[in-house]
Amino acid sequence: MALVNQAKREINAKLVFYGPGLSGKSTNLKHVHSKLRPEFRGAMKVMSVQEARMLFFDFTPPGDGNVLGYRVRFHVYTVSGEVVEPAAWKMVLKGVDGLVFVADVAPGRAAANRESLDNLDAFLKGYGQSLSSVPLVFQYNKSDLPDAVAQQDLDRLLNPSRLPSFQASSQSGEGVLQTLLALVKAVLNELRTKGLEGVAGTDTLQGLMETPEAAAGSTGAAAPGEGGGDAAGAGPDEPLTLELGGTARPLAGGKIEVPLTIRCGARTKSVLLTLALSLDEE
Repeated sequence: MALVNQAKREINAKLVFYGPGLSGKSTNLKHVHSKLRPEFRGAMKVMSVQEARMLFFDFTPPGDGNVLGYRVRFHVYTVSGEVVEPAAWKMVLKGVDGLVFVADVAPGRAAANRESLDNLDAFLKGYGQSLSSVPLVFQYNKSDLPDAVAQQDLDRLLNPSRLPSFQASSQSGEGVLQTLLALVKAVLNELRTKGLEGVAGTDTLQGLMETPEAAAGSTGAAAPGEGGGDAAGAGPDEPLTLELGGTARPLAGGKIEVPLTIRCGARTKSVLLTLALSLDEE
């Protein structure tokens, strides 16, 4: 669910590129990030989660990218790796507002595409959502391969509802921006239809965020760090935000250390969150 920051008059929406391993999700994000003008986008950030990597950045669309006078900031995520543990995807998909399913059109990948889409549906149902309740766009990546599966065959397999679908090559960039533009339009239309009643306030931010160990059923502990203030004791009208303060660092014993910055009005506090991961097969 999108989050509204009343102080900044800004709505924050989450977009996720999902798909089977090695389908080109991270290459998509890198291409999009490289094509957006610097004044409209934040830095690309990478967090290591066991054998996978979580990539994310944010951007604000120019022009008509607003809802009821609120600017919309999109936060784009994916998880890359040949095999991605369910806990990583559960963390990324919580509160998602729009999805790109990146299918691999190489011959022999039909089963992997179908299994990945079924897994996505199962993850969404765990959060009370479904493939039909979240704006969804299909991208058929690697369409420049000489033996690529035809778009109509992929639609029959993955997209019987005939949602927007695009042939693409994330390596060359063909179709990548068109895919994102279609999703942005769909999410903006959804937000305008629901209005602010369909957007969560910043007081629900912590409830919508999920740490990797929570998704995996483990526990984590936060250690205090140096900061320029204290976010505790915030007034009821001051928005509380949580930001990644740097790159996660792996520790011994299956743990990672994540630097975070808590902001409340003009006050900030830096903390180090230690996550104990238990990534068992489900």
